[in-house]
Amino acid sequence: MQAELSFLDLFLGASFVVQLVMIVLFALAGTSWWYIFDKWLTLSRAKKDLYLFETEFWNSKNIEKIFNDWKRKTDNFGLSQIFIIAHEEFINAENFTIAEDRINKSTEIIINRQEERLEEGLSFLSTVASVSPFIGLFGTVWGVMNAFSGLAQLSQVSINAVAPGISEALVATALGLFAAIPALISYNWSVRSIDTIIKSYENFTAELLITYQEYNVQEKSKK
Repeated sequence: MQAELSFLDLFLGASFVVQLVMIVLFALAGTSWWYIFDKWLTLSRAKKDLYLFETEFWNSKNIEKIFNDWKRKTDNFGLSQIFIIAHEEFINAENFTIAEDRINKSTEIIINRQEERLEEGLSFLSTVASVSPFIGLFGTVWGVMNAFSGLAQLSQVSINAVAPGISEALVATALGLFAAIPALISYNWSVRSIDTIIKSYENFTAELLITYQEYNVQEKSKK
């Protein structure tokens, strides 16, 4: 009974083109897993920071204290950065109408920049998810062609003659899926998470403007 071929045996016995396909797919899979882990860390931190800041902000009755406390920090990101920029525009503007316009423009820029930061690496994951199956399919087709072309040199045809070639071809397909599936799952999860985070940023900005408007009305009524 013939022993089963290991992956290393299949790789070493494969043609140069199929070997190259396997190497490329392994490189794509390894790099995509690095991006997957990085996206998970970045978006998890963004969600956690969003929850913590919103909880602290809406439970506090002293906006100035929150502003001073968070402004001292050097690693502000997300809502804390949006709030600091918005509050600076509010206290420096001559009236609320000017402040509202500046807050809208400033926070829009900040949100766009943060969205770009959160989306870093997504284009690579999308590319891997789209291209890897076709690279694997190319290796499969090439391996099958080599397997059947070798039959012309044999006087007696048997399954054992084509089994190694077919096996290496199918391994190329499997590697293509191995690279593509995690990248696709991570891409879809990241897109949904980023969309949720950005909507939370926009909602917070709108609620913050309402808070400033109420504060401005209260200040006018005191005069």
